[in-house]
Amino acid sequence: MPANWYLPSSATATLTVGVARAEIVEFRVPPGAEVGDLIGPTIDPVAISVRNVGTLAGNILLRVRDLDGSTIWTGSITLAVGGFDWIYPALNYPMPNRDLTLRAEAYHDTIVDSYIDKTIVLILEIATSITLTLEPTGIEPGGAYHYKGKLTRIDTSAGIVGMEIIARREGVEVARGTTGADGNYDIVATAPTTQGSFTCQAAFPGVIPFAASSAQTSLGVGVAFLEPIWALASTALGTALIMLGYSR
Repeated sequence: MPANWYLPSSATATLTVGVARAEIVEFRVPPGAEVGDLIGPTIDPVAISVRNVGTLAGNILLRVRDLDGSTIWTGSITLAVGGFDWIYPALNYPMPNRDLTLRAEAYHDTIVDSYIDKTIVLILEIATSITLTLEPTGIEPGGAYHYKGKLTRIDTSAGIVGMEIIARREGVEVARGTTGADGNYDIVATAPTTQGSFTCQAAFPGVIPFAASSAQTSLGVGVAFLEPIWALASTALGTALIMLGYSR
């Protein structure tokens, strides 16, 4: 067999040299939070959108940093070249007693490819005060009575408009109402059909930035609670008759 009996052949392939490189397109955070609120739970998620602008498909490394602190989350996402997707970091990071500036970074090795900064503003809680008067304070079973009072800011004493007030009796909600232009409210409820003394409460549940507050007093239901009124009326009538006798 001749030494050069075979035919020469060859094959070619292309080697792409590059890296999966990310661009952070958007970084969503809550606009504000109170001290101690957890940033990033599922009810108000943090979200990062990422696009692979590199030359290779692959795994893209991500992290979120507190710019006044340390790295608080790391993760990754796999994208094709030109691919785009969202990732939702479960930060569960407590809001500090300051504005919180977070940076979302995409990186490979020690190189940061892209980042976006967002600030969560610290919401300062405003203390409130609520008053409560029942009209009347003594009533027959099943009668209508009113919860009346005013919701104000403690720092300025100004009334707070448009806030929902919950009327409760013995801890159970019986009606709701809303504060008016001066922070005043007037809520009508129906007295129980049983006689006795009942603890009534007006509660403001709180809404950012206003803190919750409540006030309570007692409601008398039944004939016994109306007797002082009739006794007073009888005494007044007797006094009037006596004076009429003297005038004759």
